[in-house]
Amino acid sequence: MFEIIKTRLNAANHTPAVRRVLGRLTVLGLTVLLLSYLEFRFASVGVSGPDDAAKPSELVVERGYGLKQVIELASPSAWSPSILNWFWARLHLVSRSIKAGVYPLERGLSLKRLLDRMAADQGKRLEWQVLEGQSLEQARRNLSALPYLRHESAAWSDEQLRAKLMERMPEPYKLGFLEGMLFPDKYRFVPGMSDLELLTQACQRQAKLLQAIWGQRPKDFPLSSPAELIVLASMIEKETGLAADRSRVAAVFLNRLNLGMRLQSDPTVVFGLGAMEAKKLTRKDLQTDHPYNTYTRYGLPPTPIAIPSEASLLAAIRPSQESSLYFVARGDGSSEFSTTLAQHNNAVDRFIRKMKP
Repeated sequence: MFEIIKTRLNAANHTPAVRRVLGRLTVLGLTVLLLSYLEFRFASVGVSGPDDAAKPSELVVERGYGLKQVIELASPSAWSPSILNWFWARLHLVSRSIKAGVYPLERGLSLKRLLDRMAADQGKRLEWQVLEGQSLEQARRNLSALPYLRHESAAWSDEQLRAKLMERMPEPYKLGFLEGMLFPDKYRFVPGMSDLELLTQACQRQAKLLQAIWGQRPKDFPLSSPAELIVLASMIEKETGLAADRSRVAAVFLNRLNLGMRLQSDPTVVFGLGAMEAKKLTRKDLQTDHPYNTYTRYGLPPTPIAIPSEASLLAAIRPSQESSLYFVARGDGSSEFSTTLAQHNNAVDRFIRKMKP
């Protein structure tokens, strides 16, 4: 009887259907074993990292890198890259994608954890910051010092850069200058980006803001173009950092323009002298004529003297309703405003010359 059962089992084991099932089970089992092995290796083996734990290295993933290239860059020190590495990584990420960035490689970091960080964009935050009140030279200098960027425009003159960026500007905002035409903000970037991309973003945003604010100007606004508006706003930006005084400074400058008076703004003279920071001006500085000396020349200077904030642009089209023609810094960030020269001289004595209590 046992011989009959054995014969029947052997016959069953050789049927095509059973062989197919056994084959599939074998492949499935081997696949599970392989995936388990890869999971263990990627979860436990550290990526190539620093010998000195106090000085972590980093993985720089430039924009456009593929998964295979990243796997090769971050290959575990215990084994060489292979198609299996890429296969496991692709399965692990599923529908996620790696993000360009700079990722620290601390000792003991696994490739699995590293891939998760790259998929979640948890690298170093790389930023270029444009500040209100900065000059174009200062903003470009900060940009040229940033690592990981492609510095395509670093050697260009301001005029070359202006011509390139103005190609992307809407009319009538293709201005004859670039000074002041960068929107103050933080601009995030990733390795491999061009500095031109950041400059274009900043310029386009400032042009868009200028366009919007110019459209809000009153019908009797005395300035004739967006270019004049941003020049005036840059002067307001450099004359005061106090929010409450911006519209009053704007009123002084517009009142002077309407009366045909010189604007007599110290920051314009400083800019014309090529000074990077504020400086104490001498009598000779104020008397030396140049296009930005508003003590010797009438009207607005030919270009902005700094990057104006939105608040300064708005103040320029919304000046306070007053007849003040003068102002002087009190020394605490605010200004004293006067309508007559006698009042102004008295304020100068009190706050500058300290001749009166």
